[in-house]
Order: sequence, then C-alpha cells, then structure tokens
Amino acid sequence: MPRRTVVLFWGATAAAVFFLGWAWAAAGRMSSGNPADLVVFVISLIGFLATAFVAGRIAFVVARLQRRARRSKLRTARSRTRPG
Repeated sequence: MPRRTVVLFWGATAAAVFFLGWAWAAAGRMSSGNPADLVVFVISLIGFLATAFVAGRIAFVVARLQRRARRSKLRTARSRTRPG
C-alpha cells in the first residue's frame, strides 16, 4: 500500500476518534440546556460519520485493488504454464 494511502487512512481514523470524543463530551454536557451544546454535538457526529466513511472507503478500495492484483497475477501465471 502506498505511503500516502496509509497516511490518509490513519489520518481519517484519528479524526474519527477525535470527533467521537468531542461528541461524547458534548453529549455529557447537553443536560445543561445550552443550545450551543446541541450544535457541537450535531457537528461532531457529522464529522465522525464523514471521517469514518472516508477511512472505511479507503480500506474497501485498497482491499479491492489487492484482490484484482492477485487475480491478475494468477492469470499471468496460468498463461505462462500453458503449452503454447
């Protein structure tokens, strides 16, 4: 996996953890009745969902590319072993 992909994946994962912590803290403060806490909570949940989606998408695409590379390698190996 290229270095840039790894950095993007772990960056998105770290951001998701950050947003999750932010949402957790905002949820704990929502009993105070301050409407700003609700806004912080909603924004942090949106951020968490977006960054979790990005990390998941990167993992999905990388896995698909690895499967395709494996299949391609198998096809190439089979074509070399066939009598021609």
